[in-house]
Amino acid sequence: MLGLAVAVSLAIGFMVAAGFVGRETRRLSTQPRQPVWRLEEAALFVEGELPFDVAAKTDPDTLRELLRIHLNQLQFNSESEQADEVNDDPSAALQNLYRYARSKDIEITRPTVEAILAAHLHYLKLIGALGTTQTSE
Repeated sequence: MLGLAVAVSLAIGFMVAAGFVGRETRRLSTQPRQPVWRLEEAALFVEGELPFDVAAKTDPDTLRELLRIHLNQLQFNSESEQADEVNDDPSAALQNLYRYARSKDIEITRPTVEAILAAHLHYLKLIGALGTTQTSE
């Protein structure tokens, strides 16, 4: 008798847990995929998008550092009042990134920063971090 009560209790507990897991799985499957920025993936994409002369002059460590700096500027500017200024005037973002890179003693030219910035923004749009997500069909 005791064994039957334990078996029924376990079966009921399993059915309740399976119901909760199934409900949460359905709910999460309807939500859009959240973009994830990965440094190595971003660096490989940007390297592939850069013109040959810019890529030849850019050190991989410098590229990764610029990508980190640019992402931080985008993240922190979006939370401040200056976000509208940066979004309305892309040259301001370029100028800020170039100045910050030079202040960190990164030897880089403005056209190189411009090319990296454009490729990085393209990457962010593709993963859905800026604008709509691109889906592959």
